[in-house]
Amino acid sequence: MDVIERVKNGKPLGKEALAEIVNGYLSGTVSKERMTAFLRAICAFGLSEEDTVLLTEVMLESGERLSFKPRKYPYADKHSTGGVADSTTLIIAPIVASCGVPFLKMSGRKLGHTGGTIDKLECFEGLLTEMSVEEAECVVDRVGAAVIAQTKELVPADKALYKLRDETDTVKSLPLIASSVVSKKLASGAEVLVLDVKTGVGAFMESVTEADSLAKLMVHILKSAGKKAAAMLSDMNSPLGEGVGGVMEVIDAIEVLEGKRSRLRDLSVAIAGKIISLAKELSDEDGVKEAASALETGSALAKLREIVAAQGGSLSLFKGETRERILSKQAGTVPAKQTGYVRRIDCVRLGLLAREFEKDGGYGMTVSAKVGSAVTKEHPLVRLYSETQASAEMLSALSSCFEITEQRLSPDPLIYRIVT
Repeated sequence: MDVIERVKNGKPLGKEALAEIVNGYLSGTVSKERMTAFLRAICAFGLSEEDTVLLTEVMLESGERLSFKPRKYPYADKHSTGGVADSTTLIIAPIVASCGVPFLKMSGRKLGHTGGTIDKLECFEGLLTEMSVEEAECVVDRVGAAVIAQTKELVPADKALYKLRDETDTVKSLPLIASSVVSKKLASGAEVLVLDVKTGVGAFMESVTEADSLAKLMVHILKSAGKKAAAMLSDMNSPLGEGVGGVMEVIDAIEVLEGKRSRLRDLSVAIAGKIISLAKELSDEDGVKEAASALETGSALAKLREIVAAQGGSLSLFKGETRERILSKQAGTVPAKQTGYVRRIDCVRLGLLAREFEKDGGYGMTVSAKVGSAVTKEHPLVRLYSETQASAEMLSALSSCFEITEQRLSPDPLIYRIVT
């Protein structure tokens, strides 16, 4: 039976058939039309867990796999499915490294309504993200962590298939998402992986049920490959932190490392704690205690300074006067139209507007309100920062991202569940 017909009939495919169609597409012996039909069949009829694991293996074997020299504790990494005001990597990397767990992450740039970790890191003037894995390992030798842009051709099958999925509207499929994410993570060489799977209006997986299914599938594939893995389902009905936009998100992360309490802090500690517990084989409670202690003692803040310096970056953003100068450049506010409670925030639209504001030369914005927040009329929901005033059109567009009701609402949970 033809492989596409097998998908449609719910029949197992096996690694040989999967390798034949994936590798055939890469080599040009399988046409774009046939591969599109295959992807559409998976979107419509699904793929078994076993075949999803095998598809991940086939994609992984299409390119190079990294490996690192042995250390006291295994290398760790984390992955987020994307959100607004999410600068957790800038907090998690130094927490984990200061607790003795080596951390090397290859990150991407901004995509759609989400900010990219590499763009944020480049807000530290001079910081080098384009370096080889060997050079990054040297940074880990010195300070315990490095975050770099992907420089090697890891998982070329994913690159080719993702491009086709984007062109043919076959992106939203749990087996295809899981095999895409996990193949890249397996290729990157880490032994401990914690996934942050977002759910809500600003997430790719809007429903908790969908996010839970994706998280379970990805953790299953990682564990099938012998990795220590877990996933957290976290809320994206509201921006995670307060800063939105590169510089503002970096400032937000530094302020958390300096002691600011926020949802951004709480999620970062939870993820870092899980990484530490898996790497050191501790209880979840002890892992979180170590992570929280790294923040409270200031060792994580000191570690981020070391990481930035080791990658050639300026430390000026750690200085209060530098941040005060940026925060003094207020370019407008978006006030609440009425007294009440924030019922909904269009996080996708908000993130896209922040990207547009940055592109026009703005530093970014801060968003203090979350879903469920009580606000009074004229209360600033958003503050913008730039050398020039924000346009009336920008302020109006941002205002439309918020829906306020008189009905009292409970805040959404930050973490819905942990998948192990």
